[in-house]
Amino acid sequence: MEHNTLPLDTTDTAPAGLVSLAMSPSALDPRFNKVDAVVAWLTERIEMRFYAPSARVPSVRQLADKLEVSRFTVVNAYEKMVASGVLSSRAGSGFYVAQPVHVPKSEPETAQRNLLAFQETQVVDAKWLLRHLFSDLPDDRTPGSGILPRSWLENERMGVAVRAATRVSDAHIYDYGNVAGYAPLREQIVVQLHPIGIHAAPDQVVTTNGVSMAIDLVARYFLNPGDAVVVDDPCWFWLYGCLQAQGLRVVSVPRDVEGPNIEALTRIMQLEKPKLYVTNSVLHNPTSYGITPARAYQVLRIMEEYDAYILEDDIYGDLHAGLSKGAPALRYAALDQLKRVFYIASFSKCLGADLRVGLLCCPTEHVQGILMRKMLSTMVCSEMNERIVHRLLVDGQHRRHLDKLRTRVANAHAYMKIALPEIGLEYPEHAQEGIFLWIDTGVDTNALALEAKNDGWLVAPGSLFSPKQGASSMMRFNVTRTTPEFMQWLGDYLEKHR
Repeated sequence: MEHNTLPLDTTDTAPAGLVSLAMSPSALDPRFNKVDAVVAWLTERIEMRFYAPSARVPSVRQLADKLEVSRFTVVNAYEKMVASGVLSSRAGSGFYVAQPVHVPKSEPETAQRNLLAFQETQVVDAKWLLRHLFSDLPDDRTPGSGILPRSWLENERMGVAVRAATRVSDAHIYDYGNVAGYAPLREQIVVQLHPIGIHAAPDQVVTTNGVSMAIDLVARYFLNPGDAVVVDDPCWFWLYGCLQAQGLRVVSVPRDVEGPNIEALTRIMQLEKPKLYVTNSVLHNPTSYGITPARAYQVLRIMEEYDAYILEDDIYGDLHAGLSKGAPALRYAALDQLKRVFYIASFSKCLGADLRVGLLCCPTEHVQGILMRKMLSTMVCSEMNERIVHRLLVDGQHRRHLDKLRTRVANAHAYMKIALPEIGLEYPEHAQEGIFLWIDTGVDTNALALEAKNDGWLVAPGSLFSPKQGASSMMRFNVTRTTPEFMQWLGDYLEKHR
């Protein structure tokens, strides 16, 4: 059988210059390690058609001698090229140039259009904002986002923690981890909950892939399609969308500066018989309000009376300034000590959004049921990510990192207290210093959001934060991403539409 090949040392089958280029060992790129340099050397010659498709490339020994590298280096280079589809391996015969496989490159514009559905639309709903939250807009163009700017989170500690977790990966990467989560992380979570008044045991802590998984987990554990579940109005737009997708009847209770409206909540409990109330007690999304002791006790009494539970989402709690001053914010879980409260939080907001590590603290009698539900959904969470988070929490710098974030958030609020009145808007009197402000703009914020999008801004109109999704003049501002440029744009818009 004849092979379409160019012999290693033949000079009369190709132009002399090409053969010289093909075989010159000096062509190895010094910027690469030896394996990658050999890959680059041979790939270039394949692309120049010195070795055509189906041609046999030099044997390991021949190429090692010619390029003055070890045979081990060439073997590794060939294996990398087989893995990437450039070469193919034939047992007992050697390595050959593979037939080209056309894999269309993913164009950023096409990928964004397909994934995020960036088509023009006049419908502003929760799906609209979700699509646009995953856009590639710069941080300073997204005052409607729900996370801190990337530049606020970037630090050398992340790389150190990743490297530390990677060094010991052989001890765990090939097996399933603990269903409840990485034990040292759960133990550290217990330590960190103590200063905010929550006294849990490690066995009550279950790790999750962020708060969103924790909410989904508890809802599926407690509720069946058609059941009622209570949320605040306003509330996180993703929340009611997730619950409705499970076939649940989402019933909203009005939320004010002190907490949920007690009369409305009592009426809902009597008529709808919900088993679960999902809420933020600290730095509520989107208002940044808290709860008062009197209101919190009333809510807990209602839960006891109607045999229901609270799912307390504390995703923004680390940004509350009270802890660093010795006055932690009031939480249902601290008052109730995990009797009728499931407490959830996440490290993604203050460490890195892609880490996707959250925690769920359960009443003792429900731990086994939650673990079984977790096994039936995700089985386990990534221990690698949990080890990274654990390293970040215990490295001695985490408290200072949070203090720095709180200071920057406070500075952002100081700017908003000046900037809002300059365009005719009021800074909310009872807002605490979280990343959000809930502002009455005096205009239809759905129309505002569409025009903002056309001008390259992402904003969060008020209609998206109510299950009713009615017209609204409210808008959620992320103070950490609200720039003077946006405030200028907003001022101009309001001047034209008031």
